Amino acid sequence: MSANGVPEVLKNSMSVESVKALSSFKDEPGWLTEKRLDAWRTFEELPMPTLRDESWRYTDISDISPADFTAYAPSPDVTSEDDLPSAVQKLISEGEKNSALLVQHNSETTFQRVDEELARKGVIFTDLHTALREHEELVKERLFGLVAEDYDKFAALSAALFAGGSFLYVPRGVEVEVPIQSYRWLDATGATMPRTLVVVEENASVTYIDEYASSGTEDDEPALSNGAVELYVGQGANLRYVSLQNWGRNVLHFNTIRSETGKDATINSLVVALGSELSRTNVDAGLAASGSDSEMLGLYFADSNQVLDHHTLQDHIAPNAHSDLLYKGALRDESLAVFSGLIRVEPGAQKTDAYQTNRNLILGTDDAMAVSLPRLEIQADDVKCSHGSTTGQVDEVELFYLMSRGIPRREAEKLVVFGFFGEVTSRIPLRGLKEKLDRAIEGKIGLGFEERVA
Repeated sequence: MSANGVPEVLKNSMSVESVKALSSFKDEPGWLTEKRLDAWRTFEELPMPTLRDESWRYTDISDISPADFTAYAPSPDVTSEDDLPSAVQKLISEGEKNSALLVQHNSETTFQRVDEELARKGVIFTDLHTALREHEELVKERLFGLVAEDYDKFAALSAALFAGGSFLYVPRGVEVEVPIQSYRWLDATGATMPRTLVVVEENASVTYIDEYASSGTEDDEPALSNGAVELYVGQGANLRYVSLQNWGRNVLHFNTIRSETGKDATINSLVVALGSELSRTNVDAGLAASGSDSEMLGLYFADSNQVLDHHTLQDHIAPNAHSDLLYKGALRDESLAVFSGLIRVEPGAQKTDAYQTNRNLILGTDDAMAVSLPRLEIQADDVKCSHGSTTGQVDEVELFYLMSRGIPRREAEKLVVFGFFGEVTSRIPLRGLKEKLDRAIEGKIGLGFEERVA
């Protein structure tokens, strides 16, 4: 045991011993220890994805070995927001106003608060380990229910070694008007395994924002983020979920986000990818009951040699459900963006209404590449489904028109890119989040311009 109470084995490479030590360190119930060990066995049994696997044929991870990273990166608790790292305080100040806040620093949740009014209404927002102690039945009923340990190799690893994490429960009929926010901050090498579990009961509503950030550079030692998000939306409920990934350039990011919507329920998801060296995100929407509705928005901007890979599934299980997906990305330099989307209509899911669109904008004349693979799999005969994709470069005629009005090229290019992303950002009803995205996109455009004219 180390001086701060963390078992030494957790500071070593991942192993079955670190799984046992983590569960013991967290004083977890026996059923969860067994779940973790089952997940570790699954992780060891599943082969590492290669370019020969259809879902990985454009994203090369042959030089990545997750088990080489340390299993746990500790961080001290803090007593107030003023004690948080200055970079995290800056993120919070620039973000959306929130009614509850949770900060995970490396592998541990270090700070959390919930407005008293929400607590009086029965809203629970805490780290996953506290939720296991205080609300075990609520957690046990749904944990691993959507992102099971056998979903893929990375999901198995996440289930075996998740730490920190967050649990949000909104009781029946409660409307949370001000968003709830979590921040995942990483300033250590090794691995972080955040896990999010959200349960929105019948006729309740909430907005939840998950933000991932760090200050690492390409010259730093690599770090691994491997997360899972499970979103349960009850009958007539409404959940708006945002995932904003802006890791430093030394981070490898893997995340699986899966939702299940009940009868007449609505989920609006927004997945943003700006940072990391390599990012692979799976986003699956399960429309499990009649009248369920899913809006899936995505925004990504790749530069340098970044790889940003998104795989989506609109899974229509029940009849009379609707889904609408729009993912837009900008690329430059030698970056790679991959989008693979599937609308799947199960047998009996009649009256399905589903749309899927992916658009990519390539800046400059560099070697950036966008791969877009929209697909349909329809097993019902009374449906309305469509899909499409486009990839193109910035229109020089459009730039010339703006420049002929006295607008410098840099500003003209910025206007074109903002206009391109506007179709997504115009659907975001969160002013603070939109302003943060605008600043991040502007920073990427500005950096690219300076590099090109240097």
